[in-house]
Amino acid sequence: MLTLNELRKVAARSGARDIGNVEIDVILTLLLQLFNDAGICEHVAFKGGTMLRKMVFGPRGRLSTDLDFTCRTDIDVDDLMMMILDALGKPYEGLTFQLKDKDWYLTDDGCAANPICSHAENAKGVNIKLQISTRERPILPVVAVPQIDQEYFKLLGFTPSAIPSLAFEEAVAEKIRAASQRSKIRDLHDLSEIGGRRLNRDLIRPLAVLKMWNSGGPGLDYGRFSQRVKGGGDYDVGDLANLLRRDQKPDLEGMIRRVLEGFRFLADLTAAEKALAADASRKKTKEAEALIAALNVVPA
Repeated sequence: MLTLNELRKVAARSGARDIGNVEIDVILTLLLQLFNDAGICEHVAFKGGTMLRKMVFGPRGRLSTDLDFTCRTDIDVDDLMMMILDALGKPYEGLTFQLKDKDWYLTDDGCAANPICSHAENAKGVNIKLQISTRERPILPVVAVPQIDQEYFKLLGFTPSAIPSLAFEEAVAEKIRAASQRSKIRDLHDLSEIGGRRLNRDLIRPLAVLKMWNSGGPGLDYGRFSQRVKGGGDYDVGDLANLLRRDQKPDLEGMIRRVLEGFRFLADLTAAEKALAADASRKKTKEAEALIAALNVVPA
C-alpha cells in the first residue's frame, strides 16, 4: 500500500480532488489484484462504474468506490462467498481487512461483502462494497482487459493484471438499463462520456433490450428512457463533483443533452427487439435465446 506521502504526491500530480480519492482508487486496484491472485476472477466478470474507470475512461473518469461483478461459471454461490472470505482473511500488499458477520451476506441474486480496508497509515480504514451478481450470465464473451495506466502504478510492487470483464458494449447496455430504472447522476455522467465515442449501435441496442427484458417489468423504450434522463430532479451534482478531478466541473444540462443525443439510436428497434421490449411477462424465452445466439455469431 502507498504511504500517505506517496498518496499526497500522486493527488497533486494527477489533479485528484483529495488524497482520499487516490487512496480509494489504490485500494480498489489492490482488491482487484487480490481477487485475481485468489482465483476469484476465474468465476466472475468485472463490470460497473469502477470497470469503466479502470478499463475505459482512465484517470479522467469519475471515481467509483465499489467493485461489481457478474458470476460467469457454475460455481455455487456459497463456495464463491467462501473464496471471498478466505481472500479477505489475511493481509495483502499492506492492507488488512475487517469483516464482521453482518458485513458479508448472501442475497437472492448473489453475494456481497463490505470490508473495512486498513493500512499502516490509516488504522481506521476505508469501507469498500464488493458485490457479485448471479442474476444473469454475461451475454457476450468475457475477455481479460488491461487496466489503463494510473499515476501510482509505478509505485506498486507489481504490474496490475488484466481483469476478465464484460465486453464494453454489454457494460454500456447495463448502464442504459440502470438509467432507465433510476435517476442517478453517476449513471448520467458515465453515459454522457460514453455517448461521445464511436459506438457499435447495432450491438448495444439489442443488448440493452435483452438487459431490460431479463429484469422484468417495462422493456426498453427510448421515450421512457429520455424522460427518466431529463427528469432527474434527484440528481446530486455535489456528489458527482466529489468524484471528479479538480479541473472537472459537472455540467448537468450538457450531460443530459449528450445522453439524449448520443443514445437516440435506442428508438430504432428492429421487429425482434420490439417484440422483446413489449414482453413484460418474459414469456418470449425462445426469442431472447435466438437474439443472444445472433449476437454471438462470429463473422467469417
